[in-house]
This record gives sequence, structure tokens and C-alpha cells, in this order.
Amino acid sequence: MDKTFYRNLLAITMPIAFQNIISYSVNMMDTLMLGSLGETVLSASSLAGQVFFLFSILVSGLGCGAGVLCSQYFGKRDLKNLRKIAAMVLKLAIGLSVIFTLILLICPAAVMKIFTPEAAVIEQGAKYLRVIAVSYICFGITTTFLIVLRSLQDVKLSLWIYTVSFFTNVFFNYVFIFGHFGFPRMGIVGAALGTVMARGVEVALVIIYLRKYEKVLKFKPIMLKLYDRILFKDMIKYGLPVIVGELFWGIGLSAHSAILGHMGEAVVAANSICNVLHQFALSFVQGVGSASAVIMGRYIGAGEFDMAKKASKALVKFFAVCGVITAAFLLSVSGPFFSFYSLQPATLKLAKHFMLAYAFITMFRAVSAPIIGGILWGSGDTRFAATIDISFLWCLLPIGFMAAFKWHWNPALVLVILRLETPLKMVACLIRLRGDKWIKSTVR
Repeated sequence: MDKTFYRNLLAITMPIAFQNIISYSVNMMDTLMLGSLGETVLSASSLAGQVFFLFSILVSGLGCGAGVLCSQYFGKRDLKNLRKIAAMVLKLAIGLSVIFTLILLICPAAVMKIFTPEAAVIEQGAKYLRVIAVSYICFGITTTFLIVLRSLQDVKLSLWIYTVSFFTNVFFNYVFIFGHFGFPRMGIVGAALGTVMARGVEVALVIIYLRKYEKVLKFKPIMLKLYDRILFKDMIKYGLPVIVGELFWGIGLSAHSAILGHMGEAVVAANSICNVLHQFALSFVQGVGSASAVIMGRYIGAGEFDMAKKASKALVKFFAVCGVITAAFLLSVSGPFFSFYSLQPATLKLAKHFMLAYAFITMFRAVSAPIIGGILWGSGDTRFAATIDISFLWCLLPIGFMAAFKWHWNPALVLVILRLETPLKMVACLIRLRGDKWIKSTVR
């Protein structure tokens, strides 16, 4: 591929990557601030965050499922159908958000018991969930619009929104967690309240942008009435595999957290710290994956199948280089990163073991994840992507469970067993890309 291709790739990637960095920086600041309050509070926020992780996976699945169609219709320049798709997916996202909000308001303690038997952790986590529940609706609306706009190559908005959100969240966390400017010291409840404030700012900025500046989608509330039976069937055909794949992948990762959560509070604290850095380090890779989906969708929507094949080969090589660099980054910064936390010696030792495991996982995930969420999703091959996303992860869950509770392996080795799905998925993806079956046009 020529230099223009890589310039276009980076032009889409960088705003998304910076958005991801800012998003994970929020999580990192939460763990840093709450870590100073003790391992119980840190563990509670980490496990409570698994609920949001599952929710965000579902909302992103809805958005990305619709984005498969949006990017290809945008490549065809069919804006009428594009707007219908946006309206339908937004209604689904709002409905899902309301369901999660009601569950967390009604029974937060029952939700926490899924992840840990520790009474103190459950109590703190329930407080957090009850307050943060209202932010789910804001997040559902914001994320859906940003994913749809991203499929139209409008990627800079999300960067600015998450930048403002980051500083809003950090400021209110500082005020509410520790009790400044006349506010009482709220601890973990303050962290939840700070997140609510940030999500509110996000959705407000999205609405302002749509009403005053956006020129392609031209979304108005009355457009929520739009519905097209044939397009909805296409959304189900191409989007449902994305949603199902993301759902069961998210549940599987939550099961990972539940297994590690039942291995002790120190294990939860060590894993949560390492996972935050792991996700932060993968921000660029995720940005490349999202950019790849936009590029592949545009090629296939325009009928340029040969260009799509050439692009896929260039992208895979790029992913592999990113994986090696990201793994090296994790190992090089982990020592200074751990020094920011007040950890017991045993917890620090566990964290060092976990970081080695995450570095190993990263090299493979940096290839498999953007192929699935980028090349395959953008090309419409969502059913295959969902199949391999689910099958390998769930087949390894029983082995990981045995390693944790019957064989009593080191927690870091348990994590490696659970995440062996990443190299297996990478191999399956590379085999798939050798043929032509992954190229599927979704436009009518």
C-alpha cells in the first residue's frame, strides 16, 4: 500500500487512539485516587466496574453492528438509509441503558455478590453502583452517536468530548472523594458521583454538536420515528453477530474477573492495577482497529474488493509491529507505575507476575482484536468474527476454573490459561484472511 493509505489510516487512528488513552486515563485516575483509601475500596470499584464493562460492551456492540452498515452506506453515499440506521440503533441503545440503570438501582448488592464473597467489598461496591447507575443512560446515548459518526469518518469530536470529560471527572473525583471546597469526604461514592458528572457533560456536548455543527447525519429528535423493516433485518443479520459476540465475550471476561475475584482481595487489587495499564497500552491498537473498520467498510461499500484485500495484508503486518512495541512498553513502565500505589508486599509481588502475563497476552491481542473488530467487522464478516470470539474464550473457562480452585496455580498462570484464547483467535483470523469469504457487501 502507498503512503496515502497509511496517512489516511493514521488520520483516523490518532483521534480514536487519543480518545481511548483519555478514557483509560479516567480509569487510571480512579484507581490512583481510590487506591489511597485501601485495597478494599480499590477492589470494590474494580469489581463494580465489571458491570459497566459488560454494559459498554453491549452498547458498543449495538453501535458497531450498526456501524458495519453505516460505513458501507457512507461509502455508497446513501445518506437516507444511513439516517434510518442511526435512528433505530439509538432507540435500542436507550432501551438497553434503561434496563441496566433499573437493575443497579434496585439490587446493587446482588450484582456485587456475583463477583466476590467479601462482605466489605460488596458493601462498598453496592454504594458505588447505586450512584453511578444514572450515568448509564448518558453513556448509551453518547457512545452510540460517536460510533455512528466515526463510521462517517467524523473522528475528532470524540477526542474533544473525552478530553473535556477527563478533566471534569478528575476535578469532581478530587472534590468528592477527598472532600474539598466545602464538600464532605465521600470516598467511593464520590468517585461514582464524579463519573456521573462527566457522563452528563459528554452527552450535553454531543447534543450541542449534533444540533449546531454536524453536517452529514443532520440528526433531529423527530428522526427517532424513522423505521425501515428491510434495513432492520439487515441490522439483525450483520449487527446481531457483533452484539452476541461482544455480549458473550464480555460475560466471559467478567467470568475471568469472578474467578480471580474469588482467589482473594490481594489478587483483585493486583489484577485491577495491571489491567488498567494493559488497557491503556492497547489504546493505539484499538484506534487502529476502529480505523480499519472504517477503511474496509468504505472500500467494500464502494465495490473496491481488490483494494480491501491489499489493505488487509498491510494492516496485519502493522498490527504485529504494534503488538511487540506495546508489550515492551508494558514491561518498561510497570515498575514506576506500581510505585504510585500503596500496596502490601504480597500484592506488589502478584502485580509483577500479572504484568508479565499481560505482556505475553498483549502481543497476540494486538493482532487478533483489530482483525476481528476492524477488518472482519468492516468487511461484514461479523458471523465468523463472533464465532471465534466466543468459542475459544468459553472453551478455556473450565480449564481456568480448575487451575484456580483445584490445582491452586499461581494467579498469573491462571490468567494466562484464561487468555490463551488470544493466540488461538489470531491463528484462526489469519487463516480466514487467506481466502475471500470474509468480504461481504451489506449495501442494497
